[in-house]
Amino acid sequence: MLYDWEYRRRRADVTFYRMLASERTGAVLDLGCGTGRLAVPLARDGHRVVGIDLSAAMLARASSRLARIARPVANRCLLLRADLRALPLGHKGRFTFAVAAFHTIQHLVDDQDLLALFRRVRRLLTPDGWFAFDIFFPDPAWLSRPPNRRFDRTVFRHPSTGKTFAYSVSHHLDAARRALHMRFRYQPLGDHQSPVGRARTVRLCHRQLPPNDVAALLRRSGFRILARWGGFHGEPLSQEAESRTEQHVYLVGPAPKRSST
Repeated sequence: MLYDWEYRRRRADVTFYRMLASERTGAVLDLGCGTGRLAVPLARDGHRVVGIDLSAAMLARASSRLARIARPVANRCLLLRADLRALPLGHKGRFTFAVAAFHTIQHLVDDQDLLALFRRVRRLLTPDGWFAFDIFFPDPAWLSRPPNRRFDRTVFRHPSTGKTFAYSVSHHLDAARRALHMRFRYQPLGDHQSPVGRARTVRLCHRQLPPNDVAALLRRSGFRILARWGGFHGEPLSQEAESRTEQHVYLVGPAPKRSST
C-alpha cells in the first residue's frame, strides 16, 4: 500500500512503455512487475501480459488490483513469482515486447546475473521483438553525501492508518562492485513528532551501470541498441549528456545473425 502511495505520481514511465507496447502485437513480458503499476494498464490496453516478480507481497498487491477490474481484462494478465535470473518460461520466441521498468535490472549486481537475464530475454523474444528498460544514475552531489548518514527527513501520514511517520534515507557505495546500498527508514512518531516504537528499514541495492557497461553486456547477450533516451518524454541522449542525465532509457532488439558466407 505505502509503495503505491509513494510513487502514485510516477506515471511518465508507464505512459512511455504503454506507447512502446502499442507498436507491437503479441504477448508482453513485464519483468519486475511489482504491484502491477505497468502490467495492469497494459492488460487494460488489450495486451496479454506475463508479469514476473520475486516479492510475494508485491504480487499479492498486483493480484488485488486485478481482482478489482473486469474479469476479461484481468484474465489477460498472468502473474508469476520467480527470480529474474532463472525465468520459468520455456517457450522461445513467445513475446514481441519485454520491459523492465523502474530500474529493475539494476537489482542484479553481478555481470553474470545481468547476462543471464539478458540472454534469457533474448531467447524469449520474437526475432523482431523489443526489450525496453531504464537505468538511474544518482546525482553526483547526492552520491557524495557522508555514507550511512540519514538525509531527506520527511514527515507524512500513512494513507490507510493515518499514523504519522518520519521518512529518511541513507546510502553507501561499494566502489569495488559498483553497488549502491540504500536504506529507507520509516520511524513512527507520537505527540510532538517524537519517535515512538521501532523504525522499519527497507533496504535496496542498485548496480551502477555506466553506458559502456550496458552496451558491452547487451552485445554479449545478442542484443543491439535500437534507441536511447534521456527520459520518458523522448529526450535525446547524446554522448555529451550521458554523465549529466540521471535517467537513461533503452530500447533494444535481437541482433541479426551473422551470415556464414
